[in-house]
Amino acid sequence: MKKTLLAVAIPTLLIANTANAYELINEEGKFVDFYGQLRTQLEKKEDKDVTLNAGSSRAGVNAKYAVNEDLDVVGSVEFGVGYSEGSYDIKNRLHFAGFATQAGTFTFGRQWISTDDVWGADYSYFFGGTGIGQTSEKLSGGRHDSAIKYKFEGENFWVNSTFGLSEDDTNAELGELYVGTTVAGFNVHAGGGYYNDKSYKVGSQTVGQDQAGNDVKKDIKADIESTYFEATVERSFGPALVGLSYNNGSFEQNGTNRTIDVDSFMLATSYSIASNASLYGGYEFTNFDAEDGTNSLSDDYTVIYLGGVYHLNSWSRVYAEYGYADGATLGYKNDEANINVARGVKDAENSFAVGYRVYW
Repeated sequence: MKKTLLAVAIPTLLIANTANAYELINEEGKFVDFYGQLRTQLEKKEDKDVTLNAGSSRAGVNAKYAVNEDLDVVGSVEFGVGYSEGSYDIKNRLHFAGFATQAGTFTFGRQWISTDDVWGADYSYFFGGTGIGQTSEKLSGGRHDSAIKYKFEGENFWVNSTFGLSEDDTNAELGELYVGTTVAGFNVHAGGGYYNDKSYKVGSQTVGQDQAGNDVKKDIKADIESTYFEATVERSFGPALVGLSYNNGSFEQNGTNRTIDVDSFMLATSYSIASNASLYGGYEFTNFDAEDGTNSLSDDYTVIYLGGVYHLNSWSRVYAEYGYADGATLGYKNDEANINVARGVKDAENSFAVGYRVYW
């Protein structure tokens, strides 16, 4: 389940997702903990076999040291277990350091971009987030290797911003800014960003064969530029939470007449039926208009999901979800849910998934 505005309203660097972390050091002015998530998920997609995989398990270390009363040095490193082509690989997910003051927290390095932090009205564990996934997340994957991030939390106001260095075009150039507040019980935030990747992979071509007769392929890269905007409003009504997000993204391949404009709406709700159990659901609609010279195409994509989660205790949970997808999609990625949907057409497809997580 992605972060909602209610969670982001407290954007402290080292607190999120570490409630059950194992403390390695906890002394005056020194704090180091080891945290992680073990994830197992079972999926059944239409016309495909049942799959069982690690579900994006991860582990990491947070550190925080007080230099004086007004300055802390902070850092984090995280590794994830990914499943691809029949094998599991351990890869670095995060690696950054920085400092925290009363004026905000600054971090530098490989970290999630602000769009991924803020997200929007998506309460799913598996199949949601299509609107955001088809804008900035589609290009960046939600992460930047050379990011400078600034976060500030006031009593009723927060800021989350990221600037990504291109480093001689080996990375994408990125700039993002989101702000949020609470008004009359409504949690609202809005923001957006700019993304330019001059070496974005758009395909591959066969350039020959090796000595064994296998095709040798070369990546086809393009200069992709994108701007995007997102706004979300959420409100709690007793045990119920309701959220609505609007997303817009525009993509252009520089030097060509290829452009794409995407608009999406995400409506989601969650209802606590007990102190340790809740039901959730969402409706997501995305429309895109694409042009390539004199050719144009307009289509839409609909996702509906329903699910439930049960917390066995403070450090483990089990959940199940149904997803329905229909229409044409440009493809989207949700790293938190370990979902990467390829571009294509879904014809009223049904999917089911069950997951289990253990936190520490």
